[in-house]
Amino acid sequence: MIDISRPLTTTTAAWPGDAAFRLDWSSRLDRGDSVSVSHLDFSPHVGTHADAPAHYDPDGAAASSFELANFIGPARVVDAIGREAVSVELLEAAGAVGAARVLVRCLDEVRPDEFVSDFPPLESEAAEALVSGGLLLYGTDAPSVDPVDSAAMSAHRVLGLAGCPILENLDLSAVEAAPYDLLALPIRLVEAEAAPVRAVLLPPGSLAVR
Repeated sequence: MIDISRPLTTTTAAWPGDAAFRLDWSSRLDRGDSVSVSHLDFSPHVGTHADAPAHYDPDGAAASSFELANFIGPARVVDAIGREAVSVELLEAAGAVGAARVLVRCLDEVRPDEFVSDFPPLESEAAEALVSGGLLLYGTDAPSVDPVDSAAMSAHRVLGLAGCPILENLDLSAVEAAPYDLLALPIRLVEAEAAPVRAVLLPPGSLAVR
């Protein structure tokens, strides 16, 4: 089993302008309280998370609407390190077009405390090819599937229109480009536009789902 989630700490990088991760204590054993109880304050886009359509579409569904089956099953990891973009040609060469779940490694090194703005985004034509091939989920180790300065959010919209969840801020640094089984369930946040995810990869065939 490979944990492909990023740790959540007070140094975990947030999207510029978003609320960073913060953990405070309501009570602590070392202060003489009977139990330790913490409370959290952070954007759901900090760390490994799933984007819901409400993130980029005013009429889009919230994170609680996710089809959980999309987050469980066979996945193909694709290497896009050093590429200008995640293109149709790259995905076809990797055998990813037609895959149910595609995770793309864009970063040669993951530093959870640094926000990365230079990474290969997913071209909208490539997103369309994946969706046409029956894609159920798309993931990346980058902070977004679109360029950081994108206002159109084209790749987000193509995937969202097809009901395809988007995983961002994965840690694929210890993962080879190959088939795996993915288990990456989002927290059931009823009104939020994204949800934290704990994601792991297993050897192919480990899960009895498709």
